[in-house]
Amino acid sequence: MTALQPTIRRGNWTDLMASPVRIPAAEAFDTRRSLIFAHAGFIICMIFQRFGHMFGGSALFFSLPAFGLLLGWAVATGIATVRERGAALYMMFAGWTLIATLYALLAPDARFGTSLTSLLAILLTYGFTVLGPGSRFDRAVIFPVFLFYTRLCAVLGIIQWVIQFGGVRIFSFMLTVPPLRPVLIESQFNFNPTLHYGSSILRSNGFFLIEPSVFSQTLAIAIVLDYFILGRAKYLPLYLLAYLLSFSGTGALTLALAVPFYACLSAKNFGRVAGLLIAGALGLAVASVAFPEQVGSLTSRVNELNYSGSSGYARFIGPFLPISDLMQEGRILIGWGPGATERYLYHVEGTGNSIAKLVMDYGLIGIGAFIVMFLGTLWRRDYAILSVLAFTTFVVGGGYLLFTPILVLLMLLCIWSGLPEERIRSAER
Repeated sequence: MTALQPTIRRGNWTDLMASPVRIPAAEAFDTRRSLIFAHAGFIICMIFQRFGHMFGGSALFFSLPAFGLLLGWAVATGIATVRERGAALYMMFAGWTLIATLYALLAPDARFGTSLTSLLAILLTYGFTVLGPGSRFDRAVIFPVFLFYTRLCAVLGIIQWVIQFGGVRIFSFMLTVPPLRPVLIESQFNFNPTLHYGSSILRSNGFFLIEPSVFSQTLAIAIVLDYFILGRAKYLPLYLLAYLLSFSGTGALTLALAVPFYACLSAKNFGRVAGLLIAGALGLAVASVAFPEQVGSLTSRVNELNYSGSSGYARFIGPFLPISDLMQEGRILIGWGPGATERYLYHVEGTGNSIAKLVMDYGLIGIGAFIVMFLGTLWRRDYAILSVLAFTTFVVGGGYLLFTPILVLLMLLCIWSGLPEERIRSAER
């Protein structure tokens, strides 16, 4: 007789080994290895987000080789496998990048330079999408593990912001622990996030996360996951308070772009969106009385795209100015090769946008191939809002093309996740 093994109790994610539904041991999920994978994955992309090594002006994030090794372990233990759709989409995009690179080498343009290292980085990073969960991987562990680390960052972010008024300022690891400087890439980011020029108040970055903007986007993902997918609102006050102390509009912008799409999918979704908007408006009203400076700082950034010195202008306006001049040239279809954006004769330091870089490096065909690959590999029909939010997070982040901490986080949530009900349905089949 085949041995039986218990699984998840319906509706209870805290007990991963108890359920009235039983699965034959030979077909059972490997929950222990799945939990190890989930915890290791989120520790790599969240807790160690600041770690890496600088090579010239480029950063090699710790999350790139670490996640690659984790995937290798997952394949070796049988909980990961090659995704046919992911592999096909990746090969389509990779094939085009090689064509564009070959053309750039055979027909160089004196205004641009090329970098094969840039090509290698993009192929390695998005090669992660080829692998996904195998039949033994327990997808149900991903969401609760992500929410655990996000709530940890939210709580620490609130504590971090409050204790600065008592003289304890821990917003940068390299300033707090100087011996860590050689293994940190903070210097390339906003490691000293002052509220505004001349202010001594620092914005919360969630302690472990590298910038307040990344913190705000992570909280936005948690809001969508908890409220729209898991159907609960009890943690929203924690997310809202932590978000306010980040003084960042980036997360709100990702929600503003993703949520309307979700609202249009069904009348039920529209009702949920309306409920979130009402809750958000009430929370903002209370916060404007309790934290007037924080709310004022957020609302003052609404029109920052109009100012050339703002971060919004540097991310969403500046990078597209040279492209507008190059649109008249036929080569805009194929691009000027890997690394051309940073090596353009008229490139302005401090501006960066993933979409603009893909257009300039690999042309309009290249950006089309990338979007098909990115959306196709992360799309989940059962909770489309998360897939849409992943795309808006990528776009709004500006320079997320090779920002592997966020990319790994999005891959874990969209490729490796699943709800407990999926496990029950699989067992019943």
